[in-house]
Parts: sequence; structure tokens; C-alpha cells
Amino acid sequence: MKNIKLLTLLFALYATSITAQDIHFSQFAMSPLLLNPALAGLSNADYRMYANFRTQWNTISGGNAYRTLAGGVDMAIGKASQSGSFAGIGMSFFSDQSGVAGFQTNNVSLTAAYHIMFNRRRNMSLSVGLEGDFNNRGFDPSKATYDFNYDQITGTVNNNQKETFTRTKIYYGSVGAGVFFTTTLKSGTDIYLGTSLSHINQPNISFFSGATTSNIFNENLNMKFTAHGGAAVILSKKLCIIPNFFMMIQGPASQYNAGAMMKIQIGNHVLSKNFLYLGSQIRFANGVDAVIADAVIIHARYDYKSLTIGLSYDVNISQLSVATSTFGAPEISVMYTITTKHKSRQGYCPIMM
Repeated sequence: MKNIKLLTLLFALYATSITAQDIHFSQFAMSPLLLNPALAGLSNADYRMYANFRTQWNTISGGNAYRTLAGGVDMAIGKASQSGSFAGIGMSFFSDQSGVAGFQTNNVSLTAAYHIMFNRRRNMSLSVGLEGDFNNRGFDPSKATYDFNYDQITGTVNNNQKETFTRTKIYYGSVGAGVFFTTTLKSGTDIYLGTSLSHINQPNISFFSGATTSNIFNENLNMKFTAHGGAAVILSKKLCIIPNFFMMIQGPASQYNAGAMMKIQIGNHVLSKNFLYLGSQIRFANGVDAVIADAVIIHARYDYKSLTIGLSYDVNISQLSVATSTFGAPEISVMYTITTKHKSRQGYCPIMM
């Protein structure tokens, strides 16, 4: 049964032309430094800490499909200028592991941003950010099975023969940049839009040490373009709707998310800082001939004062659902903010989901 599911998975991956792509979270706003370097320090608090954990396709590959852990911390620095402009810095990491061969990617990033307020009311701002990161990739070739291990005549697998690589670990650095714009309308509606570019230098990530840009063993990490945006539309004193979108294009791979959340205030609409969010998104990915629906994502989030906990689940609806039985990816996120004794930076950060 496991072999049947594995063969179905391989066919589905081929049919939908899924290619190498950076990690991503369904709760993309809960990993702000991974989403856009321009978000460093952009918060209604002085310090922000977050962590994310995601598993995917646990019904196949012996539960070794994908496991991703990420986290970060960022802060506002320096005194705000007369107009309210200020700077921010941050540090983040992620560790991603997939497959029986333990293929893993680890990353540490440093981020800096500056947030320009266009007026003293601070209802319109533009943020610019830069990031530099250090990465390593590796795997255990002794745990992998290769095509020449399979004997087509006898139907048996001989794992004594192994593929040879000049190296099984690589180290590389990359740089990125981003911009983020937000404004608040007279009606109280927040609107935001951000874009970023990652891996601008397109580093070589080949496992063959002799790889160069002029031979077949070269493999460069594609530049990644990300765009995200949304709004927070007030419906009543205790209720607002948050439509949002997210897109990521990296080489031949692409992903598009669109959906909405309902934000419900719990308790007194003036004093309470407790909020419940419920909503969903649909994710699209590039297929062989067209963009296809890949998953429906169910979201829930709860804000309790300075603590935020988010839960989501991806229900697979693509051709891969034959192998996964529609099971997709559970994800949990935690965020905590700290405000010091001075007045918090109210109005600086829009509601993002």
C-alpha cells in the first residue's frame, strides 16, 4: 500500500510540474521576516517574537515528507523622528527537512528596515528593508534509493549500489530586499501592499563541487518574487473583515493564495484586547498547462493581549489527494509582543493575515 501511494505521489508531482521552491507558511503574516524584510520592527510594540511549525503529507513517505520549524525576533530601534519615522532590525531562522534521505535546508537571516511616515497622523507609511542570510543544505545519500537500484527483470531493489556525490553538504549566502506600503482611509479601513525579492545573487547550490555556470552540473537558486496585500474593513464596533492575498514566483514554480478572515472582538469594544479570527483561503499552483487549485486552507487565530496563537490546516484538493487522501498540512504559529513603559507605537502596523 505504501508503494502504491508513493508511486501515486511521484505521478502527481510530475503531472503538476512541482519544482524546487523556498519554504512557505499558510499563515504567512505570522512569520513577518520570512515574508518581507521591510516588516522588520513594524509593530505596535517594541519587541516581537514568533515561532512557526508545519508538517505536510504525513500519510505518505512514512511520515517523512516535510517538516518545517521557523522563528524570529525583531524590534524598533532609535527614537522616532518628528514625523514618527523609525528604524527596525530583526533576526530569523528556519530549518526544513524532507524525505527519507533527510534532505534539509537551514537558514539564519539578519534584517534591517526603515519606516517612513508621510504625516504626523501616521496613517500612511512606506517601509524599505534589506536582508542577508547564511544557508546550508545537506542530505544522507546512504538512505536514498536510485533508479539503477531497481531491477526491471526480477522486480527487486538492490540498495548496495549508491550514487556518488562530490559533497553532501553545501553552504551559501544570499541577499534580498523589500518594500511595504500601508494607509488608513477616513472610514478607518487599513490597506496594505508589499513586495520583496529574495536570492538576488542567485547562489550556486549544486552538490557537485566542480559545478560552474558553464557546465551541466551547475544549479543556481532561482530569485524569488513575493507580493502580498490586503485590507481590514470595519463592519461594526466589534467586527471587521480582512480580505488578503499572497503570491510567490520562483523560477518555473508559482503559488497564489486568496481568502479572507473575520476578526471578532471578545468583550468590551473599548477596553478588550482579545480577538478571535476565523476564515479560509484557497491556494493555486502552476500545473502542466495552467494554474490549478491546490488546497483549501482553514484558519483560526486568537489574540489575548500580547499573545497570539494561530492554527491552520491545508486540505489538499489537487491530483495529489489520491495519495494523501486529502490530508495536507497542519500548522501552528505563536507570536508575542513586548511594549516598554513609553507609549506604544499605535497606528504603525496594519492588521495582516
